[in-house]
Amino acid sequence: MRPRQDDRPEDRRDDDRRDTVLEVRDISKSYGPNRVLRGVGLRIGAGDIYGLMGANGAGKSTLIKILSGAEAPDGGEIRRDGDVVVFPDPLAAQRSGIATVHQNPDDGVILDMTVAENLALDRLGDSSSPIAFSRRRTEAQAVEVANTLGLRFDRHTLRSPVRDVGVSERQLLVLARALSRKPRLLILDEPTSALSAEESARLFDLVRALAADGMTVLFVTHKLAEIDQLCDRVGVLRDGAMQGEFEPEPGQGFDWTTVLTALFDRTPAESRRTELPPAEPVLALEGVRVRDDDPQTFDLELHRGHVTVLLGLLGSGKTELLEWVFGAQPIGAGRRTLDGRPFDPKHPGDAIKRGVYLVPESRHDQAIIPGWPIRAQLTLPFASKFTSGTLMRTGAERRAAETMMRDLGVVAAGPDAPIETLSGGNQQKVVIGRWLLGNPRVLLLDEPFRGVDINARHDIGATVRDLAATSAVLVATSDVDEALEVGDRIVVLDRGRVTADLALRDAGRDRLIEAMSVRRAPSQSTPSPPTPSPPPSAPTPSAAGKESPK
Repeated sequence: MRPRQDDRPEDRRDDDRRDTVLEVRDISKSYGPNRVLRGVGLRIGAGDIYGLMGANGAGKSTLIKILSGAEAPDGGEIRRDGDVVVFPDPLAAQRSGIATVHQNPDDGVILDMTVAENLALDRLGDSSSPIAFSRRRTEAQAVEVANTLGLRFDRHTLRSPVRDVGVSERQLLVLARALSRKPRLLILDEPTSALSAEESARLFDLVRALAADGMTVLFVTHKLAEIDQLCDRVGVLRDGAMQGEFEPEPGQGFDWTTVLTALFDRTPAESRRTELPPAEPVLALEGVRVRDDDPQTFDLELHRGHVTVLLGLLGSGKTELLEWVFGAQPIGAGRRTLDGRPFDPKHPGDAIKRGVYLVPESRHDQAIIPGWPIRAQLTLPFASKFTSGTLMRTGAERRAAETMMRDLGVVAAGPDAPIETLSGGNQQKVVIGRWLLGNPRVLLLDEPFRGVDINARHDIGATVRDLAATSAVLVATSDVDEALEVGDRIVVLDRGRVTADLALRDAGRDRLIEAMSVRRAPSQSTPSPPTPSPPPSAPTPSAAGKESPK
């Protein structure tokens, strides 16, 4: 039985017994000839947690933008507590009691403002606030907002620019600010995409408690387990139209065959694959110590024909390890050997010359250049292949981009389309395809499935598996199911030390979770996770700067 069914009365899911907080009727939206939403309708009651699923490009983001006042619909109406409402801008939606947390945390922060200023942003913009700026008052307000989610920051962190903290901390900051408004309707768009498993679990506890008090939640996710744990109903959006709503069977949960058939217009094939045997070794890492104070070192060898997965939570050190191999940052200690020769890249350019490439953790911050067309995004690292003298051979670049887009199944208007017009999954395919143009010897992928739907995840996983035939592949993820789907070998990393190194045939889900759950004394640099219970009156120290090692 799903946890929520024990926590809440059965009649909570009966629309006839509760007030409707949000009703969407026949909403439509087009961008030029492209019809993004086609008569969308849904109804969500008070205290309901409504899950919304849809493949990339289904129209989820556009619907969220309309509900949050960022876009205006072409037709249809929105009713809030039975009354028709029109949101000319996001501020109007906020005043109506709607708070939205978007998938990309940077959509909700101002990077050059401090953590405290971002937390207190609503108060700073309030017309009733004093004209004179007071850092002490702002920091006091920031602590009050952070306490909404049980976040604790020291003074140094509060005074640091948001661009100096990691993606996870930014997401938690935006969540805290949204909850501090005490909204009637909370819209969460892939809220766990940048959170650790522990942070996600505590967020779920908080959402359940808020819903029990009457808050309505629209929860957008592509993770089936999250729907099972949290939601009373799930609606499916495909090709801009609602394909139906589904409720769990008492004691049995959702019928996922039915839901996924509505999602994809077919039943997704189960992953059927066998563990591939490793071929010759390509990259050897020896005496690795991610942080100076890690008590142990470890070795790791990557082979052609094999996908190795580095599985670990926030703070495990996986991101730092990949960036060190790529020459992007140093670590505590370690030696690298590529094809039997010393490999010591001083910067990413050295690694690229040797055929070692990195797909970074955040495509928005680290991989995509805003405003550039798809073809330029794809060919960026290898632009010299498409130049003649000082001139770009645009035709050759376009043909190469078209071939890669076709091979990877990128859905777009064409290679000249701006990258921003693509869904998250298609953007990620472009970022991966960029490196495939260079025939990688080693491909490093940091959280490659973050923020992409099930279909795109399978496509990317298949691409990674195919690439392993000619390259060594190392995938870093915090998701057990992703690790089992793509890996031949799974190495569990916990705060800089290996707690398990398993072949796929030995790597059961429970065994991996147990290896990830090894408890050690917390590091001062690890941020405090959110908690639904009231926090201590005084904030505890938390290191500023970059995100804790992953």
